[in-house]
Amino acid sequence: MTKFNSPFIKQTSFEVDYAPTHITKWKSQRTGLQLTYINQPSPIVNGYFAVATEISDNSGAPHTLEHLIFMGSKKFPYKGLLDNLGNRLYSSTNAWTSVDQTVYTLRTAGWEGFKTLLPIYLDHLINPTLTDEACLTEVYHIDGKGEEKGVVFSEMQGIENQSWFIVFQKMQETLYDKNSGYSSETGGLMSELRHLTNEKIREFHKLMYRPDNLCVIITGSIDQDELLEIMTEFDNELPAASTGQGICKRPFVDSKHDEPLTEVIVQEVEFPEKDETMGELLISWIGPMGNDTLTNVALDMVGAYFTDSPISIFNKHLIEIENPLATEVLYNTDDYYRTALNFNFSGVPTENLPELDNKIKQLLKEQTNPDKIELEYMKQIIEQQKLKFIASAENSASIFSNVATLEFIYGDPDGSDLYKWTKDLKEFEILMDWTRQQWSQLIDTYFVQNKSATILGKPSAELNESMKLQNKQILKDIKNKYGGDKQLANLQLKLEAAQKFNDTPIPDELVTQFPAPDPSKISFIHTKSYKAGNTKNGIVDNSTNQYIENDDISRLLAKDTPSSNDFPLFIHFEHFKSQFVTIQLVMSSKTVDPNLLSYMSIMEEIFSMSIEIPKEDGGVEYIPYEKVISDINRDLIEHELDNGFDEQFFELITIKIKFEIKNYQKAIQWLYNITNHVKFEMNRIKIIIEKIINSLPEKKRNEELMMYSSQYRHLFNENSLRKAQDSIFTESFYKNLLEKLDTQDNGFKEIEEDLNKFKQQLFQLDNIKVIILGDVTKLQNPVSSWNRFITPPQSCHTNGGIVVPFRDLPRSYQYRSLLGETCHGEAFIVNIPSADSTHLTSITKIPHGNYLDEDIFRIALATEFLTAVEGPFWRGIRGTGLAYGVHITRNIETGYLNFNIYRGSDCIQTWIKAKTIIEQFINRELIIDEISIDNAINGLINELINNHNNNHYNTAISKIGDNIFKNRGPNYIEFFIKKLNQLKQTSNYQDEIIYILKKYFIKLFDASNSTIFTSLPSDKIESVAGFFNKQGYNINVEDIGSEDYSEEEEYSGSEEDDECESD
Repeated sequence: MTKFNSPFIKQTSFEVDYAPTHITKWKSQRTGLQLTYINQPSPIVNGYFAVATEISDNSGAPHTLEHLIFMGSKKFPYKGLLDNLGNRLYSSTNAWTSVDQTVYTLRTAGWEGFKTLLPIYLDHLINPTLTDEACLTEVYHIDGKGEEKGVVFSEMQGIENQSWFIVFQKMQETLYDKNSGYSSETGGLMSELRHLTNEKIREFHKLMYRPDNLCVIITGSIDQDELLEIMTEFDNELPAASTGQGICKRPFVDSKHDEPLTEVIVQEVEFPEKDETMGELLISWIGPMGNDTLTNVALDMVGAYFTDSPISIFNKHLIEIENPLATEVLYNTDDYYRTALNFNFSGVPTENLPELDNKIKQLLKEQTNPDKIELEYMKQIIEQQKLKFIASAENSASIFSNVATLEFIYGDPDGSDLYKWTKDLKEFEILMDWTRQQWSQLIDTYFVQNKSATILGKPSAELNESMKLQNKQILKDIKNKYGGDKQLANLQLKLEAAQKFNDTPIPDELVTQFPAPDPSKISFIHTKSYKAGNTKNGIVDNSTNQYIENDDISRLLAKDTPSSNDFPLFIHFEHFKSQFVTIQLVMSSKTVDPNLLSYMSIMEEIFSMSIEIPKEDGGVEYIPYEKVISDINRDLIEHELDNGFDEQFFELITIKIKFEIKNYQKAIQWLYNITNHVKFEMNRIKIIIEKIINSLPEKKRNEELMMYSSQYRHLFNENSLRKAQDSIFTESFYKNLLEKLDTQDNGFKEIEEDLNKFKQQLFQLDNIKVIILGDVTKLQNPVSSWNRFITPPQSCHTNGGIVVPFRDLPRSYQYRSLLGETCHGEAFIVNIPSADSTHLTSITKIPHGNYLDEDIFRIALATEFLTAVEGPFWRGIRGTGLAYGVHITRNIETGYLNFNIYRGSDCIQTWIKAKTIIEQFINRELIIDEISIDNAINGLINELINNHNNNHYNTAISKIGDNIFKNRGPNYIEFFIKKLNQLKQTSNYQDEIIYILKKYFIKLFDASNSTIFTSLPSDKIESVAGFFNKQGYNINVEDIGSEDYSEEEEYSGSEEDDECESD
């Protein structure tokens, strides 16, 4: 109970029925400021500070204002103060701008740091400085070379000419009136950003950033009384809300509303692309009112009914066919005042775009006939979608924060909609009783009678060339406009003056007056570890684990473990309360012949293939793939086969399934059937291969993906699963498979034999380790249920029946190529004709495999020091508009340190600047100060807790990774914090950082110790290649879009005839 007078009046407070969550909302009587607290226990406190933002042009005022908010407030007029304090207080800040909202985020390990930063952050929103100098550097400027830069400009430059952006923008302009806020590109088009003034941004702030148009949403474990006290103090500093007529217009709600279209529209739009074979299609409708919960949930079910799996309507008729009309379809909604309904098809053969549009409408029309509705499948969709929603709500409060944001923008002012939209899941129960007639009527109302807009996105080589010429002309016009070097020099001086003004040092005492919280007060999440089954032969290292062996659960597991010594499976249980269970089968790829690994992309589809189960009479029970998919979706809510474990250890292969506790036995039976009885059929395999091939043009348009593709192909050898899975490496492989199927009478026989070999070599009992996460106490026969998994035919062993210990599983560093071992002197440049910005990574070697190597902690600290928000790289590179982002990442599994440029506008100057900064620290021209080291340590702690201890499932997975795979447990987070503090407490911590910068970091910029991978627009290749050649790198240009390009012939340099094997 609060002991002070607060203007905040409670509007609603209730327990959520289906998740461990309590939601309370208040509204200030003084100002109209809204406050929503979502109490879901977590050591991470999240803040979402939402502003409804409406604008009817493409100026980018909402987005640019988002950036400028972080440049200081009138009370705290220092750029980067928020982020410097954030690092100190175990916090990280961010923001996003979408069509109808700008949301600022604060993520903190613990309530102590959050409550300190909260009022300072909110002051930045209400009272920003919005200086001309900040606008110049952050938004748009021309530098002394006549080149266009700016943080926001670089960001939009990186996406504006991508196909998805062009198609989406065209759809918004088609669906909505030109004066509607929904038709605007709030990020800002480059043509508009060039002319956007700071005065317009200030006016937009004055119009939108009012207390009555702000909602503070908080999730996690906090002191509610303290929250109200802090918010009351902040609210008392704000001007009271005006009571005048028309002053407090609610964005969108009080505007003219867009109604559904009155006629069907089909429009083409071109996007720049050299390869004209594949396009995309977006079809949309303006649907029901956003507050009509039942109709919106029903339409979500219809969207899943049409798109959710290979047996959904669109997939079955348009994608899972020979000569597919698309490679993928996704359904999503834009949750506006009226909900927009969208089906997005990618990988569409360009000549088939009109045909696809017609067939989509035909299939929708067919479903208006009640007899065509597959009611049982629809009920299965409803149940599965409900379970997915519950599982997501159990793991994260983000679902509730998203709803709270929409309720603030569009809900009833009395707060009552928050209860209606989140309290229960009654809509799912109602929909389970709907008839075929009701579903067909819904489809008819919103997808057939309601008029649609279709955008046919067509690739255009001509547009690609003309845009390159246009960009050159813009640069030429700029240089002509400023009439020579003197005027350009003046622009550079103006820019440097603005940078100096922005970088006014923050007084140390301003930072240090806010003491860093005690990390020991953070309430960490804990889970319990148990092992069962075959635990002999040192399968796990007990010294790095904390297996419990003397409580009720351990006794339960021991009692249920089959007494026979022949039980071959090792099972790791990670126990925590949950309504769901996740099982992961972890396997080594070493058991599979290297020449078969390229089939991995087909094996990933194993849950969508037919099954043949042998019968006792010698016959077989054949289950077609359609029924397999249907039954799997009935029993499981997640299922996949992929490489890696927890997005790491990419030479492993993992099957992962998630399900309700009651389906434990069914889940094990599915694992058995999938690993033993899958039948590879020619028609199914051919469809999968065609989809793989058709997805390539879209992948080749993704410049960042292609940069990493080049990296994987060159740094890893022929035995590497990571390399064998790469889409460019396997391009000719899959094209040859398709040709074999089309031209050879028995072409499928060899493919089938290879796939069966892959399956048999992979799914051997001694190659399988079982990891189970969830509430062990609620599992029926948690160990003995696995007897059904170990029955024949899965009796063959590859290692004499001895389960391979975790320590002998394949490690990424064991698969490095000759170049990967040396990291010496090569630069690979991928030509992306449609790109407008640059991605680059430079790689050098660091210790590999040993996660407790002393240098790893120094590398971590130096990385955070250099790359922290408002740290040296941020200020020197992002702050000057050279790139949207610069990062350094360490990967102990591969043994590489990476310097990454993300969406660079000038990668050469970015590379030079980063190198110069490191050299200046090494030469002590720049000082490594104590506050920055403190902030770096706290930033690392915050990152570690955010990534690994934010819910029970992630905590469990990270614990398994630390203790079993990385052998750096137990209690690694606590150990990591201790090691960082030891580094700080040494009297020569500056020397420690300089030592590590010399030993590793400066080598990122030395051709004799590094390798570079970059993806570039065509018109930048010559200059970038020339620069890196002068730095000592051998240049390799990869034109992956060219018909003449061959992966096999691409690089022979220092790696000719490389057959390097490390294991």
